[in-house]
Amino acid sequence: MRALLIFDDRRVTKPIISSIAIEKKAPINILRADVNEKGGKVLVEISDDRANEVLEAIRQEGVKVERKVLISLNDRCISCGHCITLCPVEAIYSEPDLTVKVEEAKCIQCGRCVDACPVRAIELAK
Repeated sequence: MRALLIFDDRRVTKPIISSIAIEKKAPINILRADVNEKGGKVLVEISDDRANEVLEAIRQEGVKVERKVLISLNDRCISCGHCITLCPVEAIYSEPDLTVKVEEAKCIQCGRCVDACPVRAIELAK
């Protein structure tokens, strides 16, 4: 399962993710990170059977945890396929009827699809 971790300026300098991974003996895969000394966001993937335990430990350290839809495709989509060609993890695909679909579980929130969409039909979680 994937979650977005939001760090403030006080917590971003602490090794929270690695400490919890070691303590809980649970691998935490960092898919994307945008952090600096002021704070930031880290998209992580944790095995489903350990996710609740690990995320609760992260919350107890004062890090905000969001488990929500990371990408959405709105009704402006014209199924042109530009987004499909740029997705590095094949999270966006085309159905046999050429309708564009998103497999949210694969999305790493890179934003390439947003930039590629000529009608701005794709939105990433902020």
